[in-house]
Amino acid sequence: MSNRPAKSAATLSANRDRPFDAGVVERAGALAANYQIRVKRDGRGYVGTVTKLPTVFGFGASERAAVSDARRHLKWALAYLIEAGRIPSPKR
Repeated sequence: MSNRPAKSAATLSANRDRPFDAGVVERAGALAANYQIRVKRDGRGYVGTVTKLPTVFGFGASERAAVSDARRHLKWALAYLIEAGRIPSPKR
């Protein structure tokens, strides 16, 4: 994560109800490919958890589906961070 201070909540809430810029989404998707995802068996399938952002996870009937779902959620979490001025870094 960046060491830059987060923007105020008032500033972020003013921008909340608009779509992400396409360039930001593309950048976030490229960054998402660099994050490691751990997969564990769950009683109903599999759970994929992003190791550097453990609050981002995905579910699936297979390991591959869980990783795909986690990366999809990660892309949008990273897009939010980018727009908030907090440039993420996977730092493997």
